[in-house]
Order: sequence, then C-alpha cells, then structure tokens
Amino acid sequence: MAETPREQGNCDLDLGGSFLKDLPPSIPRYTYTGESQFLDILQSEYARLRSSNTASEFLLFHASKDTIKSIFNPQNGDTSLARNFNSFDTTEQLLLAKMSLDPHGVAAHFMNIAMYNVFNTMGLGNIIHGHPGVKFEGNDRGKVADYSWGPVRGPRDGPRSPSVALEVAYSETDVKLNSDVRFWLDPDSSQANICLTLRINRSRPEIRIEKWERRNNRAHRSQIIWITRKGDQSNVSHHPLVIPFEGLLRRQSSCPGEKDLEISQGELKKVAEAIWKAQEL
Repeated sequence: MAETPREQGNCDLDLGGSFLKDLPPSIPRYTYTGESQFLDILQSEYARLRSSNTASEFLLFHASKDTIKSIFNPQNGDTSLARNFNSFDTTEQLLLAKMSLDPHGVAAHFMNIAMYNVFNTMGLGNIIHGHPGVKFEGNDRGKVADYSWGPVRGPRDGPRSPSVALEVAYSETDVKLNSDVRFWLDPDSSQANICLTLRINRSRPEIRIEKWERRNNRAHRSQIIWITRKGDQSNVSHHPLVIPFEGLLRRQSSCPGEKDLEISQGELKKVAEAIWKAQEL
C-alpha cells in the first residue's frame, strides 16, 4: 500500500484525457465479440473473483463505437446487458464491466445512511436526492457511481450530474480509483464538485476514505480518513468527514443553519463495522 494510516496530505490529479485507457494491468482485457461470449467470460471471472483475494472486480473490453452505442441504447429494449457495465468511452472504444461482491454494496449503502442521517439532522433531507447506481454521461463517455447525491432543485442553468459522487474500491488499485476521480471532477464529463472514495482492505479491518474536490482545474485531495480496528478497539483518524455545503447544494448558504456537513466518528464507525461484518473479519 502506498500510504500508511498515519499519513495525511494533499495530492492533485490532472483532469482531461481518457479515464479508461490507462487502467492498471491487473484488470483483465478482452475483445468484445457478442453477448454470449461476454456472459461466459463474466461467469468464469466472477467465480475466480470469489475464490481469490487478489483478482480484480473489473473486466475491460475493447468494442467498436457502434457496439457500445447499441448496448446503451434504451430503444433496443432489454437493458440487462448494459447493467453489467460500469463505464464506457466511445472515443477509446472501451467498456468496463464490474462484478461487485457483498462488502462493496454494503459500503455504498451504509455511506448513504450516514449521509442522510446528517441531512435529516440539518433539515436537508427533503432537498437532497441520493442516487444508487445511476449512469451519467458526457462527451462520448459515461460512468455509474456506487452512490451519488445532489440537490433536488439545482441552479436553473446548472449541470444535471450529481454534485457528490462515491466510488468504493474492494479490489482495485489507486490507479483505478484515481481514474474514477478524474471522470467525476472533469467538467467535460460530469461536473460533480466532490468525489468521495472508500477503499476496503480485503485481508484486514482497514478502510480509507478520501475526499477530492476540483480546484484550479485539477482534482485536489483535501481529506483522508483511516478507519482501523485492533482487537475490539476501532479508531477513526482525521474525523469528521466534511462535505462543503456549497459543493453539495451548488449554492451558498442562506441562513446560519445551512453549513458544511460533518459525518461524525460514530457514523463512520457504523459504516466500517457493517463492511467488516460483510467481510467476516
């Protein structure tokens, strides 16, 4: 692992370019030849994923632009095939399939619960939407966040994409997570203001949460939180997780009660405990 739980620092990523072209070699590559071939590969790779602590949750396919457009065209009727794909880039002719294990889904679900506990406490529950697994597109590319949030009514001429996106990593490297961050914060792709990443260690009770924001046309990592457990004692570093009000609601606060959201140490521990239970750690 590149960092230890004691490290807390800033980091910047360039935006623009392909977010799928430079994925790590640990992600298997295939050429897409049809639905039957894809489903056979998906079945065999999913079996390998369940029996391995190192196999990737992702599969990268090379496919023609017409094939990609056909898969995601709602007018073609059955969209079950499209649900297997997490991301696409028609310019690079790439499709990314995702095979999620239980801890992955548990992490997204409990992060949403933690967010809404704060929303409701602040009286914001009715003006913020949460979106599980919704696809957003921009400039010949598209992506599905593990979870995303945004105002029910944003600025009239504002973007339609979520203001905050969450990406959960259970097997992928930081290279893959950073590509997710670049997609969500790239104004040509999504125009989200904040990207949260949650990385789960598969072999020990250790979770890392990062908050990324767009600053000076770059993705800027502004917060890192580590959640670890030793024996029966859990520890959360650098809490609370702070979500800027203006970044979430896409407007400035208008009264003293409208302030930055803070997800507490206790809420973060609940998220971690649910994940570790799913991992049987």
